[in-house]
Amino acid sequence: PKAHACAYVMSAMRIAWFKVYQPVNYYAAYFSIRESDFDVDAMIKGYDAITKRIVDLEGKGYEASNKEASVLSCLQICREAAARGVIFDPINLEKSDSRNFVVTPDNHLIPPFRTIDGLGDTVSRAIVIEREKKPFLSIEDLQMRAKVSQTLIDKLRDMHILDGLPESSQLSLF
Repeated sequence: PKAHACAYVMSAMRIAWFKVYQPVNYYAAYFSIRESDFDVDAMIKGYDAITKRIVDLEGKGYEASNKEASVLSCLQICREAAARGVIFDPINLEKSDSRNFVVTPDNHLIPPFRTIDGLGDTVSRAIVIEREKKPFLSIEDLQMRAKVSQTLIDKLRDMHILDGLPESSQLSLF
């Protein structure tokens, strides 16, 4: 029992060290492993938007669904991260991972595709696999190669993830 307790204390010390001295890496690991429900819009907009969303969810009280309660707990950690200077960048078609948060060279966090509500693991993995083969030429190319539904394409379009990608791969001569 003493060795087991010692191992727990050592593990807690390592986690605390990363939380204090490497906060971006700590939060990247925390969100990648521990959380499953996110409000990406609030996260990207920063501390004030996160706080506003937390107040909205807390105002629901017992009326809140299980998903909203899970999002609330995630947003509380996001607010802590934002208060410590961690910046969440928008989801990026070229840089986001399918499952894990990515730390950028300027110490920002890019959320993975799985944080998009309705986008499952299979489709998010397909997007990353197809992106690594060759860049997407158009929204139509993304939809065909990664098997993304029209509903998800509309959601990606609303989140400005597809900005800069043409609708179709066909060229217009006129």
